[in-house]
Amino acid sequence: MRTSWITLVFAAILLTGCGDLPSLEGLANKENTVFDPALLGTWSTAESVIVVKAGDDQSYRIHWLDLDDDATPVLQMEARLVKLGEQRILDLSSSNPGAFAIPCHVFLRIRPVKEGLKVQFVDSLWIREKAKTTLTNFVWEKHPVLTAPSAQIATFLQKFGFDEQALDEPMLFRRLR
Repeated sequence: MRTSWITLVFAAILLTGCGDLPSLEGLANKENTVFDPALLGTWSTAESVIVVKAGDDQSYRIHWLDLDDDATPVLQMEARLVKLGEQRILDLSSSNPGAFAIPCHVFLRIRPVKEGLKVQFVDSLWIREKAKTTLTNFVWEKHPVLTAPSAQIATFLQKFGFDEQALDEPMLFRRLR
């Protein structure tokens, strides 16, 4: 039974599209969720195009088109913008994980910059190692999958998640007009 459960979680990880530090619990709750209409619209990099629309109850509906991936060209996701202290993290999950998958969450630090929107996954090797020793998790394919409660994950991210060492390579999304 444990093998089946782990297989389902791994399938969920794949369905989120990317992110090497997935969590079974999200960060967003009524107290920390904010909505920024400036995120709505169509954004692009050389490799991706994302369309961000307003969802229900302060959420976003996101269609992420990976221009380099023929197998899964469009990922449909939902997200909530979480404010932790003075920082913002996007809590992202698949909006249609399928019958044999458990939806999981990945976290992205987003910052408006002059050129557009700087987006970085919170999933560097450095923070994955910290998570393995700090939060409840199991390891799948050398990557920790967080099983800790949301409050513990929020505390962990406030302490470590905004350090530049915690962040993956930045992606600069420019607004399409």
